[in-house]
Amino acid sequence: MQKKILLAGLTTALIFDLGVTSTLAEQRNYTPSFDSAPTPIKRHDPTDTDTSWLNEPGINETAREYLNKVLLPDGLRVEALLLEPTSAELRFRNRRYNVTPQALGRAARAMANIMPASVSQFVLTPVVAGLPASSVTFQRVDLENYENHPNGTELSFEHAVISDPVAMPEGLQYDTSLYPKFAWSFGPDIEFIHDDLKSAYEYSVRARANVRWHLSPGLHYSASLTKELFGNISTSTPSTSTLQHVRSDRGLYLDQGDPAVETLKGDYIFKASPAVYGRVTAGYLERMFGGLSGELLWKPAAQNWGFGAEVNYVRQRDFDNVFGFQDYDVMTGYVSAYYEFNGGLSTQLDVGRYLAGDNGATLSIDKRFANGWAVGIFYTKTNADVSENSKTGFRVSIPLNWVIKSPSRESYGLAFGSSGADAGSRLRHDYRLYDLVREYHSTELEDSWARFWR
Repeated sequence: MQKKILLAGLTTALIFDLGVTSTLAEQRNYTPSFDSAPTPIKRHDPTDTDTSWLNEPGINETAREYLNKVLLPDGLRVEALLLEPTSAELRFRNRRYNVTPQALGRAARAMANIMPASVSQFVLTPVVAGLPASSVTFQRVDLENYENHPNGTELSFEHAVISDPVAMPEGLQYDTSLYPKFAWSFGPDIEFIHDDLKSAYEYSVRARANVRWHLSPGLHYSASLTKELFGNISTSTPSTSTLQHVRSDRGLYLDQGDPAVETLKGDYIFKASPAVYGRVTAGYLERMFGGLSGELLWKPAAQNWGFGAEVNYVRQRDFDNVFGFQDYDVMTGYVSAYYEFNGGLSTQLDVGRYLAGDNGATLSIDKRFANGWAVGIFYTKTNADVSENSKTGFRVSIPLNWVIKSPSRESYGLAFGSSGADAGSRLRHDYRLYDLVREYHSTELEDSWARFWR
C-alpha cells in the first residue's frame, strides 16, 4: 500500500499579470496584517432626491472610473456597474482579501462615498472567474449608522440581505477593457511520496508555467507546462495493479513526459439560473487524461446545503504528455451533497464512478479556522476487486498572509493520502463549482463577518 504526500497548488511564487488574474485560493484569513485603515464613510443628505445625474452623458463610465480609483489600492476592481435612481449594483473582483466580508466592507465604503445622494441601496456582487457568486444588499443609512456603533458588526450582518445574483441584469454594463485579457504565472510544483512497501521516500520538484486568456466573463482558455528540475521518483518499476493504471503509472509520465504539456483546455463557467451554477471544460484536462467535463451545482446563496452533479468522458493520455492518447477511455461522474455548519465546518458526500471504472463513494469533512488555516479529511470506498479498494486522506491549506502579514488570497496546499492507487481515483480539475462559490454564501460570510469593518 502506498501513502502519498502531494504538495499541490504551490504555484504562487511568482505571479505576473498582464491583464487581471483571478486567484482561485478559497480559504479565509483573520491574521493581523499591516493593511491600511479603511476610509471613513461620508454621510449623505437624505433630503437630496435629485436623480437628474442619470441623464449625464457617460455617467456609467464616469462612475466606474471613480470607483476604480478608490478600489484599486485595496486590490478590488470593478467588473460591471448598474446605476438606477435609488439603487446601484457593483460587480467586483477581489484580488487581495482572503476574507470576503473585508472586501465587501471596502467596496461598500467606496459606494457610500461616491454614489449620488439619491442612491439609498447598494447591491454588491463578488465575481470569481467571471461568475457572479452571490449578492449582498445594504441600505446606505445602515452603513452610516453602524460604522462606529458598538454592535456595528452584528447589526450590519443582520440588516444585510444575502441572495442569489441574476446572470445578467438588464442594463448592467461590463468594463470592456477587462476582456479579452492575457495572464501568466510561474512557480514550483512539488510531489512527495512515501511507499510503505519499499520504506523509501520519493519526490519530484518541477517548474510550472501557466498561461490564461480571459476571452469574456466566465470563458477562458488556459495551458500549463512543467519541467522536472530534480527528484528520485522511480520510473523503472512497472505497476502490478490489476485495475486500469489510471494513477499507478505516474513514474512513466515523469520519465517520458518531461517537459510535459500538463493542461491545454477551455473552461466556460456560467449561471443556469440564479441558484444554479454550471461548468463545461474540454481539452487536455490534467497530466493523465483529456476529454470533456461538465458540472452543475444547485446552491442557493442564503442556504447552507446544496446538490451537484459532474459527468466526464475522458481518454487516457500518452506517457509523453504531448497530444496523443492511449486506448483506454471511461465515462466517470458523481452526484454530490453539501452541508455547511457554522464555525467553518463543511461536509461533502460524492457517490459515483471513478476513473478505473470502479463505483463507490467519498466522504469529505473540512474545517476552516479563524486564523486562515484549513484542514480536511476524506475517506473513499469502492467496489474494486482489489485489496486497496479504500483510502483515507488528509489535507491542509496554509494562507500566505499568515507568513507575510499582508493581505493575500494565495495559499499553499498539502494533501496526504494514497492518491497513487488506481481504485477511487478522480479526475483533477482547476475549478469545481462548490469550492469556487462557497466562501461567498451565507454560512461562511457569517463566520467571517467580524472583518467587515476592517
